Amino acid sequence: MLNQYHLQETPPPRSLSRERRLWQVTDQLISPLGCGSCPEQSICGALRIKTPVFDCLDFCCRNPKNCDNVCRSHPDYVDRVREVGGFSLETVPRGPAIAGPLLPRIVPMIFHGSRRDLTFAPPAVALSLYQMFDRRDGRLRFASREALCASYRIAGPTEVILSGTDCDASVERWWGLEERQRRRMIQGLHRIGVALVTTPNYSMFTDVPRWNDLHAIKRIALVHHELICEGVAAALHINGRTETDFRRWADFVNIRPEVTHLAYEFTTGTRWAGRREQHVAWLCELANAIKRPLHLIVRGGAEIVPELARAFSVITVLETVSFIKTMMRHRAESNGNSHLRWISEPTSLGAPLDVLFAHNIAVVRARLEQLTAGQSLAMSEGA
Repeated sequence: MLNQYHLQETPPPRSLSRERRLWQVTDQLISPLGCGSCPEQSICGALRIKTPVFDCLDFCCRNPKNCDNVCRSHPDYVDRVREVGGFSLETVPRGPAIAGPLLPRIVPMIFHGSRRDLTFAPPAVALSLYQMFDRRDGRLRFASREALCASYRIAGPTEVILSGTDCDASVERWWGLEERQRRRMIQGLHRIGVALVTTPNYSMFTDVPRWNDLHAIKRIALVHHELICEGVAAALHINGRTETDFRRWADFVNIRPEVTHLAYEFTTGTRWAGRREQHVAWLCELANAIKRPLHLIVRGGAEIVPELARAFSVITVLETVSFIKTMMRHRAESNGNSHLRWISEPTSLGAPLDVLFAHNIAVVRARLEQLTAGQSLAMSEGA
């Protein structure tokens, strides 16, 4: 069977018509009446959405027993604010500048070492941060670099990036570890040669009170600080729901030379037409506001890579399509436009997929290389 597949990950089903009415409108609407008296207005910047609300508390579920959002109506609100030291980014401690690895423009992401017999040896590879530790006891799953490479069938010299983008349950498991556990985990990652980690992409939903967003933003900044303080290069994942969120990130990054890499993803709500373009515009505005070169690591949204590549000094795409489609027994074919054609490629039971994987990697990389052709390489990709 023949089908077309964009170079991006498939998002979970959501109601687009409802979501659109909750998207921030930057210059067309006034803020809700209740925002004027909110003590967090200077940090939040207020919502401007098409759905009529008095303030963001209209999104409160009024059911604290079954709710884990950060909300003024929740009995745990004070404790949630205390755990991040308040919502201001100014209280995040300064950290050392850690030189990041030299990365190619395209980095394939793999999720396991099964169904392959050969050692995969690209210049760099991306793995999931959340596969590095046991979800039951929070311990590092790999005692050595050799154990990590054997598990994923990757070559020892390959640079390893860990992606913090995942579903909310996985992302929250990282924060669920105590800070001491997280620090020990990061030390272990440094010990086994992890080159860079993109911070967890703590979610910002369009239908929850804004305090939840402010809490997520602060956690992202704190995790970035923990990573670099333990000697691991990190990419700050600058999630945002409004233009004010991105201005705050710009102010934060501008005065902190230790922030050398940023990360972003276009695999869920940010991939929708309309919302995607707004987030690209916010990212480009942020890049223009920073007084030094920045390296952007992006996951998903291949069609907007050219615009981002013009705004950032270096861009690296974490590419998941090749691995996922290989495991589905699909072969890539280029049809000369922005899509790839994927053809079913059945294999015999238990047959290795190395050849198919190598083919798909080459085809997808060639397409993405065309999209980023106007940008200089961060490093030579070799053969």
